[in-house]
Amino acid sequence: MTDLPRVHPVRDGVRDALTVVIAYIPFGLALGATLASLNVDPFVAWTSSPLIVAGASQLVSVQLLSEGAAPVIVVITALVVNSRHLLYSASLAPYWRDWGRGTRAGGAYFLADPMYALAIARYEGKAEDSTARLRYYLAMSFVTWAGWMILTGAGVLLGAVLPESLPLELAAPLTFLLLLLPTLKGRPAYVSAATAGIVAIIAAPLPLGLGLIAAAIVGMIAGALTERMQAA
Repeated sequence: MTDLPRVHPVRDGVRDALTVVIAYIPFGLALGATLASLNVDPFVAWTSSPLIVAGASQLVSVQLLSEGAAPVIVVITALVVNSRHLLYSASLAPYWRDWGRGTRAGGAYFLADPMYALAIARYEGKAEDSTARLRYYLAMSFVTWAGWMILTGAGVLLGAVLPESLPLELAAPLTFLLLLLPTLKGRPAYVSAATAGIVAIIAAPLPLGLGLIAAAIVGMIAGALTERMQAA
């Protein structure tokens, strides 16, 4: 019987999370600065970070509150924008099957884009038991979560001194691009990512983040078709 290779899930989780936090510096600062510029108390705007662990829906929610939208509209919009997380959870479900219900619920709280990208890459690349997978996920999630809180808070504090010419609107897509590229493996993944990117650009004018959802669906279909063609 061959022993599994020695792994260090906590150490690896912290290391991978720090890489994400560094990549998130421009996005976190940009988001915090944008939150500070809205017609909402800066502290209240920042507290949306631990309540909504997802940059895009956090920004949309605070913007809607700033414009006087009804709370029910804010909640529905955040749910629509975050609907892609259903796909994330379905993808990770086989790896979390042995975790308790409370543990899975806690893990779902942290399941933002970078956490999913790191987790699925780890789970598909290493043969680990459920305890090692949990230790990796918690270490990676806690560090990334704490880094995001610090970055958005710093953005709120520094928003007034950042130059207006700084292209903050480019921070989010560039950050996600940096996170995406290392996870692409094989032709189906590249086809899926390229297709989703094209659809996202075309569908960008759609409201409530529907363009992102459409891009995700079409990208997955393109990837699945490519994989089927390769297997034929």
